[in-house]
Amino acid sequence: MNIATATDRIEIALQHLETAIGEPVFDEWALAEKTSNGWKILGYGGDRKEAFLEEFSVDVAALRDTLDPANTLVGDFAFSHEGYGSGFDAHMCVGENFFVLFNNTGKSTGEITSNPRWTKAQIHFTELLEAFIADPLVV
Repeated sequence: MNIATATDRIEIALQHLETAIGEPVFDEWALAEKTSNGWKILGYGGDRKEAFLEEFSVDVAALRDTLDPANTLVGDFAFSHEGYGSGFDAHMCVGENFFVLFNNTGKSTGEITSNPRWTKAQIHFTELLEAFIADPLVV
């Protein structure tokens, strides 16, 4: 999968999640590559791009332990219950050294998953994950 297709799939999945839940599940996302020099942002969706870039290293802290490419395979994902405000709530590995980071800037993961509609809605998250398993991101 290329970046344009990945971006489209992410946006569509987030729209489906929002429809299923009745409100935005993640109002911000980033497609990122973990390199030996740090993080490289390949795509972003949200309303605070400048602040996002400035605060990235702090916001990723809650997920840092699960974002090690040496210990992560395509299809691996994690949620954090520490991602309040601009801190990331979830990620999925979508290619070798490539991750999608998700955030809800107004709610925590606990608040999101306490919505009774979450159980049925998470199929859209799973479908996105399966799309990357079948066709990982390659740049």
